[in-house]
Amino acid sequence: MRGFITDMNKRLMENIYRTLIERAVELGAVQAKLIDTDQIVFDPRSHLKCRFGCNRWGRFWTCPPHLDLSQEMFMHAFSKYSKGVIIKTSEPKRGQEVAVAIEKEAMIVSGLRFAFALSLCVQCEECSYPDPCRFPHLARPSMDAYGVDIGKTLEHLGLEVDFDREGKLTPAWYSMVLLD
Repeated sequence: MRGFITDMNKRLMENIYRTLIERAVELGAVQAKLIDTDQIVFDPRSHLKCRFGCNRWGRFWTCPPHLDLSQEMFMHAFSKYSKGVIIKTSEPKRGQEVAVAIEKEAMIVSGLRFAFALSLCVQCEECSYPDPCRFPHLARPSMDAYGVDIGKTLEHLGLEVDFDREGKLTPAWYSMVLLD
């Protein structure tokens, strides 16, 4: 009987994941793929690139050093997750919208109450920092702000990050929703 219940729960979770992936595409994702969290690659150099390669550093509530959750606290919380949905969109605003929508759907509809989106926050043309965030219910940190090596993580899924000749990211933006 115990094995039957375990198999039933596994099938239920697979259906939930499949539904969330299909829903992400319906909402405008170019692609969405399920990933085991042990395939998500962390590298402290991602944080270095964030600090020294991005003009958002120190100017946005959702970017370092303004993240109230330390790297250690994030990693502790991250260790509780087993799956994630990687969401590919053609522009960052759509990525943020889809990621937050999937997070909410996972929580409300699927009962995955600790679902959490990581997505470059582009809700505002210009962040309100240092004044309070105008959209805290939509604001989420990016993956690289917490040290995720997005390129290496995508390799597990057969996806990649591409740059043009000037070093600009080609129109492919990645977000992730962590699921428990």
